[in-house]
Amino acid sequence: MNNLGKIRNIENELTIRDEKLIEKSKILEELFLKSPQAIAIMERDWKYVLVNELFATLYGFECPTQMVGKCHYELFKSIPERPIDEINIGLTEKGLWKGTIKCPHKSNDSFLCEVIIKSVEEKDMLVWTCVKVNG
Repeated sequence: MNNLGKIRNIENELTIRDEKLIEKSKILEELFLKSPQAIAIMERDWKYVLVNELFATLYGFECPTQMVGKCHYELFKSIPERPIDEINIGLTEKGLWKGTIKCPHKSNDSFLCEVIIKSVEEKDMLVWTCVKVNG
């Protein structure tokens, strides 16, 4: 086989591999969006990067895209910064924060929720999981 034939074989193999990766990525995205657990991924400045459907619904939004790209404080202007400051201290010290917090709702109401927030240092991101809603 000449070099041109080898190059075409490599290109075909790469195309097939890329298509498989894209398919797996779509499956992972669907699993995240439809997860039975409320999950959000945020930047360190509390800007939403990814939000699944349950998380958006829990906070009073019709769909995740209404939250993505916006800062937590932009969406919920009435919340005090103190709980977030305490969470940031825990994340800095341990890389993980667990606790029950008063979460804001789009309707200006609130609810208590047990949350786990994990820092993903290498990506400079936070993963916020609502474990249990209390009320």
